[in-house]
Amino acid sequence: MNKGIEIWQDNALTLARYEMSETEKNLLYMVVAQVKPEDSESKRYQVSVNQMAEINGSARLKADAYRQATRKLITRVFETTLSDGDFLQAAFITSARYKKGTDIIEIGLSPEVRPFYVDLNKKFTKMQLAAAISLNSAYAKRVYELLCMYKNMKDKTFKRNLVELKTMLWVIDPKTGKDSYPSWTWFQRNVLDIAVKEINGHTDITFNYKPIYGDRPGRGRKPVVEVEFAVFYQAKTEPAPLPDLHERLVKQFRLRPDQADTVLATHSTEVINRQLYDIQAKAVDGKVKNVGSYTAKVFGLETKGKEK
Repeated sequence: MNKGIEIWQDNALTLARYEMSETEKNLLYMVVAQVKPEDSESKRYQVSVNQMAEINGSARLKADAYRQATRKLITRVFETTLSDGDFLQAAFITSARYKKGTDIIEIGLSPEVRPFYVDLNKKFTKMQLAAAISLNSAYAKRVYELLCMYKNMKDKTFKRNLVELKTMLWVIDPKTGKDSYPSWTWFQRNVLDIAVKEINGHTDITFNYKPIYGDRPGRGRKPVVEVEFAVFYQAKTEPAPLPDLHERLVKQFRLRPDQADTVLATHSTEVINRQLYDIQAKAVDGKVKNVGSYTAKVFGLETKGKEK
């Protein structure tokens, strides 16, 4: 599969309400990137978990992790209002078949969701597969889908009602009304700020946001009622290839070229990718301030000075 391939999806699906983990989203991205208008409803799409891990730049997960992800994906329900006013509830996939002795999972798309990926028109969202899969946070993936709706529009600034945004991201459970991050500060830190770090650093889009405050009688802090997003996008005629492991170690993880050579000579690709995934997660969480020094420490390299 071409790593620069783009995914198309209906805006109704982008704005739909559903809950999904990072691995589930990645599996679905790998499927929908293959969908063609001429495909039959019975067509099953082959997903290579090795290829998915390579695109993501992380270690392949254990078999049980993928089986758990596909099991949950079969039960996931999305809800959306269609252009004719009908309200739709449907599943994403119907089946997952693991091919014995291979890294292939054959996945069947739900007949209700298929039209959202094959009936292409100007309202549809366009996303790069490698960019979407590279995002570690499930929230960041959903925010990236939302931003892609606006990247080719003349006006790239838009607002979203805070409650509607939280519901779309499943921060607010529409069934119970429970809000995982009722405080604006919590929502900002755990959802939006992480999305900024990941999307601005790993995709074809950069964005910023600001809270819009509502009125509140009397004294006290005014509540945030909306979020305003500004999207910045530079179209590319050729999708940039993913960097090889040596280039990632030098450019993304700040090792010297000779240090990167040592890492590649003394560790397997699987071990390196697993460690880089952990380092990246800690960096996003703010637990690592000096990525280069910390990466060198993880791989047992001599460094000048201490990691801060």
